[in-house]
Order: sequence, then C-alpha cells, then structure tokens
Amino acid sequence: MEYKEITEVKADGQFLKAICFKPKKAPVICGIAGLLMLAVPNLPVRILGVFFIAMSFAVLKYVRDFKVMDIFDKGVMIYGDEDARTACFIPFEDIKMWTVKHQDGHDMIGITLQDGSTIVMHSFEADKAYRTLNRLLKEKEERHLQKLEDRKRELSLPASVKNFMNKLGGGK
Repeated sequence: MEYKEITEVKADGQFLKAICFKPKKAPVICGIAGLLMLAVPNLPVRILGVFFIAMSFAVLKYVRDFKVMDIFDKGVMIYGDEDARTACFIPFEDIKMWTVKHQDGHDMIGITLQDGSTIVMHSFEADKAYRTLNRLLKEKEERHLQKLEDRKRELSLPASVKNFMNKLGGGK
C-alpha cells in the first residue's frame, strides 16, 4: 500500500462517513452537563460543573482535529498525515480483516490487508467507523472471523476436567 498525494488518489464509490481524530459529541455533552450542574445549589456539584465546562472547552479548543479515514461504499480512504496531504484508497476486496479496539485511552481502528500488512489508525470516533464498517463488511470483522474459527474447532475437555475424570476412573 502506497500513500500518494491527495490529488492523485481516486476514491471509488459513494461517500458514506468521515472519521476524524477529535471527539465531537462527548465534549458537548460534558459541557451541557456542566452547565446543568451549575444550577444545583450544592458547592461541590457546582465545582464539578465548572470542571466539566473547562474540560469540554479545552478539548473543543485545543485538541487538534484531522481526518483519519473516509468510508465509501466500495472501499476506505486512509489519510497518511494529519494535514491530509497524502492518502491511499483501499477497495474492500483488498481488506482481509478489520477491527476496532479500545486501547491506551483511545480507540484504534486496525485494517489487515490481503498481503498481510496492517494499518493502524487512532481516533476518538472509532464507534462511527465500527458501525459503518460492520454494516458494509461484517464478514471481515476480526470478532466475526474468530467466532467462525471457534465453531470449526473440535470441542475438548479442559485438562482439569480430564484429570478429575481420571481420578474417578472414568476418563481415558
């Protein structure tokens, strides 16, 4: 997979969803909750409300937002840098597996390609990516593939159960 100048990358399909780095809903909800807390006639609750407002303002004002990926109905556009100067388009056929995990205080979107290479993107909006990719590529999600593998595997008794049965004289 090679990143190219954004003007050279051609996306295929209809645009569905943009996934950015910075969260948008959570700071707004925290700010509203902080404003509501200011109305409570309790000093500790009011102090907590001021804290919520300050934190939501700090996130909205100082956390830099940038595009991580765009999801189309035929593939994903992954941006190579925070300024969205470089990108690559990956058609769904080239994706072997994808996953969304919570890791180190933020969410990680991982895409494994057919050639075995992996792309990892960090975003606080990974839930949007999960919902959209799950709708389009459910059969390639890591947990779905793991469940299919588990169904193929033969069932066996754990070693502790086998040992117990051997002690009773019923195991082989």
